[in-house]
Amino acid sequence: DAKGQLTYANPMAQKILGLTQSAIKERTYDDPKWKNLRIDGSPLPGNEHPMAITMRTEKPVHDFEIAVQPPDKERFYISVNAAPIHDVDGKIIGGIGTFMDVTNRRKAIQQKDEFISVASHELKTPLTSLKASLQLLNRMKEKPNLRVFPKLIDQSNKSLMKVSLLVDELLNATKLTEGHLQLQQTTYTVRLLINDCCPHIRQEGIFELIEEGDLDLVVNADINKIEQVLVNLVNNAVKYAPDSKQIHIHAVKEGAFAKIMVIDKGRGVPPEKLPHLFDRYYRVDTGGHQYSGLGLGLYICNEIVKKHGGTMGAESKLDEGSTFWFTLPLADTA
Repeated sequence: DAKGQLTYANPMAQKILGLTQSAIKERTYDDPKWKNLRIDGSPLPGNEHPMAITMRTEKPVHDFEIAVQPPDKERFYISVNAAPIHDVDGKIIGGIGTFMDVTNRRKAIQQKDEFISVASHELKTPLTSLKASLQLLNRMKEKPNLRVFPKLIDQSNKSLMKVSLLVDELLNATKLTEGHLQLQQTTYTVRLLINDCCPHIRQEGIFELIEEGDLDLVVNADINKIEQVLVNLVNNAVKYAPDSKQIHIHAVKEGAFAKIMVIDKGRGVPPEKLPHLFDRYYRVDTGGHQYSGLGLGLYICNEIVKKHGGTMGAESKLDEGSTFWFTLPLADTA
């Protein structure tokens, strides 16, 4: 009404707000117990509320997004349309508002913005290193330093490889989103997959890869794509469990599937983070340690495994370690 008192809310509005019709009638649109916020999280003054604007200007307001913080629930986002109601003499006697829950849309926008920021930083770091190495090489091109030259070339190659991997992740994520990921499936043993996996880990000699279980299981899968999955899991074990010098790769048969597990004895993943590990753009922060990456690795791995008809998951205990696993259909060897 003209005083801002809510007089009616349809069933969908009641559902979004989590209030009954009687409870809604007891509050105003700017009830201080319910914090109305701007999209950036700052308080929304009462005179900036779309209903206040439409009552003041006597003009409709369209698609005005605000955040709403209930007293005892999670913050959500709504898009509001508001219009004044006049009596027969043209006097404002109230207002009508419609809104829809746009929380998922707003979170997607926030994720995209955060991802662009992270991607820019992740690409800039190796490019800066590559630029520095090339500048040094350029300075000494007339008088090469045979001791320094190989180190600079090696550093340049590492930086270039990191950029290449980041670009590959972006391209793979795009292909998955657009449904363009193609599989070239063949039959091979789990042993062959593991043997071809992670030569860089074996060559460095810092971590020991221990192969266990039924390694002669034969799967039907795209070996390049599944190798990408396994390499990602092993690299994560190295990154998140640097003190776990042994990384176990274990294979077992589960019904019509081969289950392949990568096991480390690192810090583990907090239980509240486990359900989000395979979300797009999700970056793990364990024990206050924020690691580099685009937050696409496990998402891409999960989508690749699902494309094969398998599943992927993780179990973890803090200070005891983690087990990341995926399943693949066994090949019909009859």
